Amino acid sequence: MRKRNIIASFVLLLIIIFLPVVDALGSSAALRRQIAEIEQRRAAARANVQESQNLLAGLETEIGDLMDVMQYYAERMQRTLEDKDEIQYAMLHVELRLYYTEVELEQARIDRDAQDYLFRARVRGMHEMGPIGYLDVLLRSSSFIDMLIGFEHMQSIARADREILANRQAAEERFESTVADLEGLHRSLVNLEVQYDETIAMLEQIAEEQRVTLTALAEDADTAAQFVALYEATLRSVNAEMDHYMGLYQAALEEERRIQLELQRQERDRLAREAEAQRVAINANFTGQFIWPVPTHHRISSYFGNRPRVFGSGTEFHCGVDVPAPAGTRINAAADGYVRLAGWHGGFGLTVIIDHGNGYSTLYAHNSRNRVTVGQRVTQGQHIADVGTTGQSTGNHLHFSIRRNNAPINPRNYFPWISR
Repeated sequence: MRKRNIIASFVLLLIIIFLPVVDALGSSAALRRQIAEIEQRRAAARANVQESQNLLAGLETEIGDLMDVMQYYAERMQRTLEDKDEIQYAMLHVELRLYYTEVELEQARIDRDAQDYLFRARVRGMHEMGPIGYLDVLLRSSSFIDMLIGFEHMQSIARADREILANRQAAEERFESTVADLEGLHRSLVNLEVQYDETIAMLEQIAEEQRVTLTALAEDADTAAQFVALYEATLRSVNAEMDHYMGLYQAALEEERRIQLELQRQERDRLAREAEAQRVAINANFTGQFIWPVPTHHRISSYFGNRPRVFGSGTEFHCGVDVPAPAGTRINAAADGYVRLAGWHGGFGLTVIIDHGNGYSTLYAHNSRNRVTVGQRVTQGQHIADVGTTGQSTGNHLHFSIRRNNAPINPRNYFPWISR
């Protein structure tokens, strides 16, 4: 009863410890902290379940081993009792033989005493008769032969009496020896029975100790099973709590993502409005005046117009000019504007496109590095990229082109010094 009260108190304590925390948690960060705390409790609950299961398994193994030992001692007790029964049967047989042998010994003694009495009486009679007896035999004999026969007969009677008496004494001695042997055997059987009684008492004590141990182990196993059930129920409760807060966390993430997307949309709209305002301003101010994008290098390796294909056979239209320069050479913006593209652009590799307004744009390709981002406002002469050989390129150079309303224009129209 006391053990059940302890278990009930422990259950109440666990319920208090693992009671789900109800809180108005709004942010995913707060929910993550709550989930981390639940995960710690879940790990502790899992450890408790594993530990209690291991304890229960160990107790069940001990019970199984003890049952094997108890079976061994029970079989040993059975064999000992059977051996004792055989000893008792042998003792009964010996006692019966001893009884009948003592009866025979007593009868032998009686027969011996009777025969001894007759022999002594005859001897005494013959002694009392003395020579007369022999004289009587002599006088009664009709011949010498009769006399001899008479004397022989008297001697035969004496010899027979002596033999009977000797046989009686031998039988008595034989019975006495048998009685002594049977009594010795009986004492041995009694001693053996005592030893078996001691063994049986020892086995009964061991069996009692084993029953006590088995009862204790069974109670411990029952308690361990209750704790397993308790910890498993606790783990299920914590898992349910975790599922609940994970649902809240996912909902919070979705809400935060929705808010973030809405803020990004609003930011994009703001940037678009600013870009539109910049385009309006550029369209109003741009005069179509450009500066050379690589002020330190003016040699042209490939001009505007048709040319042999760089990769493959035939010809292709080259929509700009190529300006050879070492890798990393500074590339400047040809005019004010905003960055329409800053990234990888197919065969052009790393590319920057600047919108200058009034339909004008410039393209800077094969860069090793871009130094501006999409939507950025740039001014004429600003460092926007570095010369490189990315994309479909045979060496470090700048591919520079000018467009109006997406139609390529020969840069020579703005830089008359370019000659073929």
